[in-house]
Amino acid sequence: MKNMKKNKSIKFLACALGHALVFLPVWLAGGCGSAENGGETPEIPEAPQWVALELAFQSEKNFTGDEIFVAGGYELDLVFTSEKGTVLTVPGFWDGGGTWKARFAPTETGSWTYLTKFTDTKDHGLHGQKGSILCVPYEGGLDIYKRGFVKAEPGKKHFTYADGTPFFYLGDTHWSMPGEPFDTMFKAIVDDRAKKGFTVYQSEPLGAKYNLAGGFDESTLEGFRDLDERFSYIAKKGLVHANAQFFFAAELGWNRAAYTDEYLEKLARHWAARYAAYPVMWTTAQEADKDFYATFRNEHSFYGPNDNPWRIVFEAVHKYDPYGHPATAHQENTASTRANDSSFKDLPGHDWFAAQWSPALSGRLDFGVAKEYWDHDKICVNYEGRYENLWTKESGARIQGWIAYLNGMFGYGYGAIDIWLYNSTYDMDTTSNDGIEAITPEDKAVKWQESINFAASSQMGYMRDFFEKLEWWTLIPRFGDADYFQPQKQTLYSIAGNMQNSLIVIYFYNLKNTHTGVINGLSDKAYSFVWYDPANNRYYPEIEIFPSGGSYNIGEKPDIGDWVLLISEK
Repeated sequence: MKNMKKNKSIKFLACALGHALVFLPVWLAGGCGSAENGGETPEIPEAPQWVALELAFQSEKNFTGDEIFVAGGYELDLVFTSEKGTVLTVPGFWDGGGTWKARFAPTETGSWTYLTKFTDTKDHGLHGQKGSILCVPYEGGLDIYKRGFVKAEPGKKHFTYADGTPFFYLGDTHWSMPGEPFDTMFKAIVDDRAKKGFTVYQSEPLGAKYNLAGGFDESTLEGFRDLDERFSYIAKKGLVHANAQFFFAAELGWNRAAYTDEYLEKLARHWAARYAAYPVMWTTAQEADKDFYATFRNEHSFYGPNDNPWRIVFEAVHKYDPYGHPATAHQENTASTRANDSSFKDLPGHDWFAAQWSPALSGRLDFGVAKEYWDHDKICVNYEGRYENLWTKESGARIQGWIAYLNGMFGYGYGAIDIWLYNSTYDMDTTSNDGIEAITPEDKAVKWQESINFAASSQMGYMRDFFEKLEWWTLIPRFGDADYFQPQKQTLYSIAGNMQNSLIVIYFYNLKNTHTGVINGLSDKAYSFVWYDPANNRYYPEIEIFPSGGSYNIGEKPDIGDWVLLISEK
């Protein structure tokens, strides 16, 4: 290629079979000009491992959505083959007129070749195109690209990166992501959450700038291009994007006739084609599991667990995702749906639970909720709970995170007022109570410019730092088992320890007294005993303790705040 400037992370241009193709990391803004062949042999572009690249192809025919988003409509696939023999079939997507694109994140270093396959084999701009990419190691500092996409491995209760390193799930909630002003609010919050140690951006596309009920045409693509910018920016900051598809879950109850099964599958294919090359998790629809609260079913003709159309979407996204990203459906609250009665749990590709658990903050924990999830051979995340300054305040938001991790839910979705749902009017005019504090309409009136700086968002980063100093993924929740811990009256707690009980973490959140209890199941050895203040990120000096008969009476907490006790065998 004439005058080509190589750059491993900025822009790549290549020519193949006389057609100009564009290779670029999809988090970059702007387009690329056509490559000039000049009669020379085209250079093979270099692409960083795990970073999404976009390839563009041009047909002489201009397409319409009616030709694509119907049963038997046009489809483009790219078959990528690595030098090691790995084959990934990547779906392409229509992007207006005669333009089709594909996004690909190479999973292995070395050379890759690709071959395009289009429904109309006579369309030589789209069918039979060949090309090569040289995947080179990622040289930046973001773990998601250094270690590879997150996965859910059978038999493990925590997510891992592709290289097997445990992944600490700490999410921030954005149900109206498309409505967040991009250059001010959206980018500011993504930057802030990445800086504070969040690893996941949880989103719903409520308010997306398209109307899919009326079919899919050129104007619909503008809404998807807006989402592209947001997915791209989240990826640029190294966050994993736990995203739901299309629109509010109720749309497929209110307006089911507008969405045939075939149309839903085509939409799911388009979604996977646009976004699977990013670091993502699929979280199908808000509270779609098991049936979007079927109490509405008779009045509004909603779906039940056996005719839930979101199952079609779930299966199709999984089918067209070449990377096998973790997939779940956002569950109803645990009073309505848990692991055992999930209507998605047996679908191919379902490998984690996105629970909605608001545990008691002022009374003894119902350990049975978390234990039901723990007893399933899948990962569970407390995906949605009480949002700060809506249904709880700082202490409650902090407590929920610690409770989740010490009860085997190796992931927590934090949320704050005017961020979990921008410009929301939901439950804003009432006074709520989390059992600890009242949350008044004045508290709820806080805007995102203030709630972005809530102390609990920083405290979630402290929690991550605390756990990542330990082998947190080896912790086994004890669920109130007296063989491990006997609490005093009015002691609120969660406890977990490793298999040998040589590492123990106990969280006390009784905020009206300093009670603790007796630790059991210890050996007759010396232990390190350290208090940690989760609100202020302070460790107290280590004390050496000596159990008697396998037990130790902790005594009093340092004060009436919430405290973490770290115990390890010396």
